[in-house]
Order: sequence, then structure tokens, then C-alpha cells
Amino acid sequence: MRLSGHYLAGLASPKYLIIIDHMAYLDCTIKLLICHPLSMVFVAPLHHGTNGRVIFDLIIREGKRIVDLELDFREGRAHPVRAKEGLEHYLDLVNHASGDKNLIAELGIGLNPMITQMVGYTLTDEKIIGTVHLAIGNNKTMGGQNDSDLHWDMIVMKPTVLVDGVMLMEKGRFREEYN
Repeated sequence: MRLSGHYLAGLASPKYLIIIDHMAYLDCTIKLLICHPLSMVFVAPLHHGTNGRVIFDLIIREGKRIVDLELDFREGRAHPVRAKEGLEHYLDLVNHASGDKNLIAELGIGLNPMITQMVGYTLTDEKIIGTVHLAIGNNKTMGGQNDSDLHWDMIVMKPTVLVDGVMLMEKGRFREEYN
């Protein structure tokens, strides 16, 4: 079974979204929802009011690994807390970017049932069914206002997702009624 991207597209009105993965959470207001029914849905969240902490399992950027990166979002701005591996690489890339480089830019949910594991290529990995990805930096191409030379997608594997208190996904598995 596959989740209907059209159901998620129906959530286009502003919502409060809470993502919980282990001890991490994020609370934000959705501004716009774009639907690619066979691969993913994504939004340009309003950065003000986006607060919480998220742990990204594995990020591969420029051939380097960042493991268990923990970011604290305050009013939409990402503040690095720690990483098991690769924190220096994260800091180097963000510090050398310009503009709204550390503002939340995107929140997406992977829907592709043909992709079940990471391959190390973000444009594929962000579509893994049952994942959530957040991006920092530029989001002008999706209706946002962030202007930066950086757009960086980071993936959360097996998240639990609640929309206005209703569980959409638990540990990376969509609830039966959304399949």
C-alpha cells in the first residue's frame, strides 16, 4: 500500500505539526504544501513559531558523513547542539554560506515505496517512504521567503508525525487509514 499524497495535500491550510523521533520534536506552522504524489510532499514552514529539537540520523554532504546531528530550532533558526560524527563539517558548510543559511526552509515527508533505504544521494534519500526531511537555507523556489546560497535537506528516519494532535505516522510507518 502507498500513502495517498492527495490526502496530505488536503492539509494545505495552516496546521501545527509536531514531529517526534526518539527524544526530538518540532512544532511549526505550515504555510504551503506542495505535493508530488509518487515521491514526497513538502512545505515551506513559517520560521517564526518553529521551535524544537531534531536529531538527523545520517547526513552525507560532499562525500562526508554527519551522524546523529542534533539541531535546536528557535523561532525557525537552527542551532547545532552536537553530533556523534561530522559536526565540524556541518559548521564549516553553514559558516561559509550566506543569507538565511540557518533558517528552516522545508519540511517534507517521503512517500516512495520503491525506496526503502538510504543510498547517499539526498534527492533520492528524501523520498524514502516513512521518512521526514527538514532543510535549512533557501526556500524561494517553493513559495518561501528565505534567501540563501544554501539549501540543505537533512533526513529523519522512522519519525513519529502528529498533525494537530492526530497521528499520521508512527516510527516511520503510516497509520492504516492513510494508506
